[in-house]
Parts: sequence; structure tokens; C-alpha cells
Amino acid sequence: MKRSRIISIASIAVIGIVAFVFLKTAYVAPILMYHSVDYNDKITKLSINPKDFASQMDFLHKNKYNVVTLENLVTYIKDKKDIPPKTIAITFDDGYYNNYEYAYPILKKYNLPATIYIIVSKIGAPGYMGWKEIKEISDSGLITIGSHTISHKWLPAMGTINLKSELADSKAIIEKQIGKPVNTLCYPIGAHDDRVELAVKSAGYTCAVATNPGRFSPIDDLYAIKRIKISRTSNNLFVFWFEISGYYTFIKEWKGRHIMEIE
Repeated sequence: MKRSRIISIASIAVIGIVAFVFLKTAYVAPILMYHSVDYNDKITKLSINPKDFASQMDFLHKNKYNVVTLENLVTYIKDKKDIPPKTIAITFDDGYYNNYEYAYPILKKYNLPATIYIIVSKIGAPGYMGWKEIKEISDSGLITIGSHTISHKWLPAMGTINLKSELADSKAIIEKQIGKPVNTLCYPIGAHDDRVELAVKSAGYTCAVATNPGRFSPIDDLYAIKRIKISRTSNNLFVFWFEISGYYTFIKEWKGRHIMEIE
């Protein structure tokens, strides 16, 4: 009887250790990827209704999520430090005017930092922010401006000279306008390879975000940072909660791998 109890306790301890190791290795700090915050959410999955965006930010605020800048989160990863529970970062791609019109006031209301990636050739074009808006949100101290290149073209197909221009020139142009360093890059359409990553490092960026770098790609690759696309399905706050749990990426990748093996 006594021996059985010891075996049971040992089994529970082993299960506990295995569960702890799994939870630790499967966790990926959530970095949210938004595009438009407007009223086209019924037309495109890349749009979030301002009311739903407000609900999501309110959820983060009320449930005391540790919303940090992307650069702060990168520091944790770079220094191999334990990331505090419920830590999350928010990003926006493309620099749409609706980010300024609808998202920015909501972020200000809840004092939540975010990074917005700007396509230099689109600045001031219809539907996109101009330098006035970009400078204003940058000066707020709440919004970090990152580069989404000059023209938002497929980087892996570019020659060396054009690739360097897309990366280095976009960085320099934005820095001159906002008076601050631009340290982070967002790959257009998430496209990158080893050559592009090396060029990004050479251009002086400290990190780069992708969309979906690939199944089970390293979580500590600072030049292929994983993000979670927030679409209209996230309007359901239970779905949103699951996506920001830290385990959504692992489950999604495992599911994708499992389906691929079956096929």
C-alpha cells in the first residue's frame, strides 16, 4: 500500500514536470498583427470594426495584460529572460489613415503602446497617413514607427541594390521625418529568406516581423518574429482570448503539420 502511494506520487510528479516543460516550450509571446480598423470588416478579413477593436483593447485593459512595445518584447527574447505572464505586443501593417482615425484614439484611451509599419511610397496617398499624422502619433510616445519598406514589394526576388534601397532608404527617410531611430522592419507579405534577413541586419534593424515564418520555426529568431493575424473571427472575445493565450501559435502549427502528414 505504501509502495503504491509512493509510485502514485512519483507519477504525479513526473506528469507535472512534463506538463511544465511542455507549457514552457510551447508558449510563444503573442504579437498581434492588425491592418485596417474601419467599417469594411464584412468585406475583408483584414479589417476590424472600430467597435470590435475597442472591445479587444478593453479586454486587454480590464484583464491586466502586460502590453509592451515590440522592442521591449524583443529585448526579453534577445537577453533570454523569462517573459512576464500575459505580456503582449500590438502591431499594425501598412500605415492606413484609419489607424490614426480609429485605432489611435482607442489606444490612447487605454494607454496601450503599438508599432505601426509604414510603406514610404504610400505616405499621403488616399487611404494612408501623411507625415503630419505619422509625426503626431510618433511624438505621442505611445506609437513606435517601423518600416514596411519603400514599395511593399516581394523582397526575396530583388537584386542586391534594390533590396538595399528598400530597406536602408525607407529607414533613413522615416528617421529624418520623425526624428527618431527606426529599429524594426515588417516584411511585405511576410516574404523573406536568409539573404533578405542578412540585408535587414546590415541595414541596421534590430529585428523584423513576419506573418507566418513557417511551421515550428525558432521562436527566438529576431529577424523572423512570429505574429498572430487578428481578423473578424477575433470579434468573438473567447476566440480573441484563445489567440492571445500564448499557445495559439503552437496549436496552429501542430495542427498544420498533422494535416500535412495525413495528406
